[in-house]
Amino acid sequence: MPSAIAAVAIARNGPGGCPEWLVARRLPSSTLGDYWEWPGGKVEPGESAAQAAARELLEEVGVRIAAKDLRAVGPTIHAGPLALDLFWTMAPHDAAPRAIGCAQVRWVESSELSQLRFPPANAPLTEGIVALDRDLRSGSPHDRPFTS
Repeated sequence: MPSAIAAVAIARNGPGGCPEWLVARRLPSSTLGDYWEWPGGKVEPGESAAQAAARELLEEVGVRIAAKDLRAVGPTIHAGPLALDLFWTMAPHDAAPRAIGCAQVRWVESSELSQLRFPPANAPLTEGIVALDRDLRSGSPHDRPFTS
């Protein structure tokens, strides 16, 4: 059975009114150290993927989000021994992400994502965020509007 991993792409309105996405840099001592990623981690027994994503977001970058406020970016991605779920939400107004369980955090526009080194298994997740970002910028309807 593959290991279940859940992650969160959290967005905010950037200075120019365009979406910015929070990315985290893995600790140098971790597997794939210094790679960028969507904050997240293993789904623990008894947790849903959304609950795990919300817990991991708090543990890694100090941002509290309720699992019910997370929306799936797409279907589960199966990458070898991993089953990856990516959720997205808007950052709370008081969000002040900081590197707790990671080396660094930063806000980036979707155009910058291709310049960051993500683990290979994250490629379809990142493509999903780029597509979501494009839809949000064009005003396409979603189950959660892009407002901060």
